[in-house]
Amino acid sequence: MLRLALLGQSLFADELSTWWIVSSNGLGGVVSTVHTDAEITPPLSFALSWLATRIHLSPEWLRLPSLVAGVAIVPFTYLLGLRTVGRWAGVLAAGLVTVSPFMLFYSVEARGYALMVALVLVSTLAMLEAARDGRRRWWVLYALATCAAVYSHYIVVFALGAQLAWLLWAHSEARQPALLANGAAALGFLPWVTGLSADFGSPTTRILSQLQPFKVDAITTSLGHWAVGYPTIFVFPHTQLRELPGRAALAALALGVAIGAAGAAAHWLRRRPCPAPPVVLVVLLALATPVGEALVSAVGTNLFGTRNLAVAWPPAAVVLAGVLLAAGPRLRIAAVALVVAGFSVGAAKMLEDRFARPDYEAAAAYVDRGARRDDVVVDGSVAFATPGPVTGLDVSLRRPHRILRAGGPQERDDPFSAADPVLPAPRVMRLAAAAARGHRLFVVASHPIARALPPPPAPFHEVDRRDYPGLLDLSVRVYEDGRG
Repeated sequence: MLRLALLGQSLFADELSTWWIVSSNGLGGVVSTVHTDAEITPPLSFALSWLATRIHLSPEWLRLPSLVAGVAIVPFTYLLGLRTVGRWAGVLAAGLVTVSPFMLFYSVEARGYALMVALVLVSTLAMLEAARDGRRRWWVLYALATCAAVYSHYIVVFALGAQLAWLLWAHSEARQPALLANGAAALGFLPWVTGLSADFGSPTTRILSQLQPFKVDAITTSLGHWAVGYPTIFVFPHTQLRELPGRAALAALALGVAIGAAGAAAHWLRRRPCPAPPVVLVVLLALATPVGEALVSAVGTNLFGTRNLAVAWPPAAVVLAGVLLAAGPRLRIAAVALVVAGFSVGAAKMLEDRFARPDYEAAAAYVDRGARRDDVVVDGSVAFATPGPVTGLDVSLRRPHRILRAGGPQERDDPFSAADPVLPAPRVMRLAAAAARGHRLFVVASHPIARALPPPPAPFHEVDRRDYPGLLDLSVRVYEDGRG
């Protein structure tokens, strides 16, 4: 229900690129567009979104593959816990995934993150079953899921590498089928090698590295927002950890983890058990992606970002659940209650308007109702450029309008490039006022841009204003030409 409650929010940020690619192409065009450097991720999630939107082109259907994957992650996490740490650890880890703000957000994000997490979990579970009973069907499923995971996002290679390393270590008798399965998965990915090469050379990769550099403050911010906070790549005023999950929830989480870790450490010192191979696996899966990303980022392109850590969340939840439950019969109750409460507060806040994606749908509906044919719309909703040329307002409007764009290029057919000019805000307003002479002017802007937009020159005067709260607050201001 939490995921369904978030499903209808307006499309935002990189989701707009997915919309542009899916809505502008047939299936072949989707794959060929993603194959270029206009996108830096593989095609599987785009193809699935295209198939879903053949039923109806809407944000909800565009996000359907992520929703299905995000819901499936919950039982898959339970099964991972069951196969590695124990039944109750699986139950608790699945509960944490259910109320994690990070997992909630990406379960309704029209990108490939939830899909890659689900596929890595399927690959891991199939691998465990194949190693246990050796049946061919499990090796086939392991190979298929591994290949599909790489087609969903390149970042999975760290987790998949950790899987294989563990399998070769823990099950020497299965080395031959394990290598054959991974060879088959690699063979299945060969047709996309040219797309991979284009993505590595894309300017988007360098832009993202500059936006989120590999520095101590960026690393700690990414880890914090991945673990317990709002998982956007940018930290907006509403999304700082002191706001979501909030100071009280952070205190509960910190105290719960501290109690659990102390109890688990005391238990370990008394018994000093040797970790079982399945426990080693889930620890490796939790660490492989952040460590691998950090090593690559330290010597080359920065990969260490909040969303790129997604695949580590379910195994990290299993590890956390195992630690909390190992604290002993008395401490574990307090530890589990505090941690679940902390995450639940964050999940509840995800439903509040101020943490929702910007409400382009409401702003667009107001413009559609009020703007007449000769009125002019200034689109100042472009908070930052996305790989595709459409804005949140473009996607949400249901009627054609005369539109000038402020804060972003006027380009609407091809992806933005550094060469596309961005008109100064005062010039945009002068051009809009001239075009709207004798009519009305609707200015839709997110607040960082709204502050930079001057009012149109006299005799235009403001006659109405609507505000829409969200991750980025939106406003619609209506100006009328006093000359009539």
